[in-house]
Amino acid sequence: MVQLINNSHARLKQAVALAIINLKSFPQRAVASSVSILSIGCVAAVILSVLAMTQGMVKTLERTGLDDTLIVMRAGAVSELQSVMFPAEVNILANNAQVLKNSDNQALVSAEMFVNAEMSHIDKSGEKHIEKLALRGINKNTYHFRPNFNIIAGEKFKTGLRQVIIGQAIARKIPELIVGSTITLGGARWLISGIFTDNNSVFESELWADIGMVQSDYKRGNTLQSVRLALKANTDIVALNQAWQDDPRLNVRIMLEKQFFADQAENLTRLIRWIGFPVAFIMALGAMIAALNTMYSTIASRSKEIATHKAIGFSAFAISFSILTEALLIAVIGALLGILPLYFIFDGWTASTQDANNLSQMMFNFELSIALIAQTLLFSITIGLLGGILPAIKAMRLPVTLALRDN
Repeated sequence: MVQLINNSHARLKQAVALAIINLKSFPQRAVASSVSILSIGCVAAVILSVLAMTQGMVKTLERTGLDDTLIVMRAGAVSELQSVMFPAEVNILANNAQVLKNSDNQALVSAEMFVNAEMSHIDKSGEKHIEKLALRGINKNTYHFRPNFNIIAGEKFKTGLRQVIIGQAIARKIPELIVGSTITLGGARWLISGIFTDNNSVFESELWADIGMVQSDYKRGNTLQSVRLALKANTDIVALNQAWQDDPRLNVRIMLEKQFFADQAENLTRLIRWIGFPVAFIMALGAMIAALNTMYSTIASRSKEIATHKAIGFSAFAISFSILTEALLIAVIGALLGILPLYFIFDGWTASTQDANNLSQMMFNFELSIALIAQTLLFSITIGLLGGILPAIKAMRLPVTLALRDN
């Protein structure tokens, strides 16, 4: 048993020594390995981008909505944009005994208008730009449902005037939009009265204005899109839903606001994964083939050196270990080549995507966390090792006499 342990230790020591020798000579082969390095770098960049984009969107939507707030829309609507409701329905909902009331004994209800608006603005160079953004018409009760809302510049809009407050995500993405500047919405000029934050939620991708002005400018009469209700603790949502389904005056769909945005997050991230990961997988196959070719070329150019190592007593395990170590080094260099530029340039960068439900832009921050970087590095190392296994086996089985004769 002791002899077996000693032999294993000796073999491992021999393998490490040969791997160190091999790595010291790697700079001489760096140019030949550049294709593999660049291929793995591209794969790492794509994988990390998809992961960071997905995580950024998920976190943005996770920060949106409250657990004790009910959102009500027209039955069959999957988004606020598709819903249409009327004041009479709002009154019925608000009069339910499970809805909380404020200090004035008024129901805590927020009826909101949601419009997919084309916004045009002029940049500093005088060029006109058009953006498709979400415009939300709100009333004073809306702020109750946004506990993280905070004005960071300017002030809230004034009721009855064409004034808007814009989310911080929009202000970051379009720096020309500042307090006091004007934009065009629905063919009319609107003044930006303030900029707000909301804990980096999806609401920071929206413009907020007085609901009456939005209804008037977009010719929506007194209709609205959604209703938010503050519920009493331990409200039976199933029973409440059944009561409203049985009411012939209502034709609504209800769900907790937190769940509503969680479902949107799932739909958006599924779309990104369907597109991003297949592309990354195809690129990974290409990178693995490039690594395979590189390692085979390395063995072909160093067959005499490998034969010499065998002749002087290095084991087959030590030979294959040194080849896999080089493949690992190529993978790590390639991964860092793809990861580091993304981290230093795009970490915290505000990006936008088209929300398929609302047909408007949703803005989010790229979040390149240590966990995502570690996942990307592990994926890249796996590609490198898979590309090095077969060449390592070939090097291990390479006959000494044949290698010496070929060179």
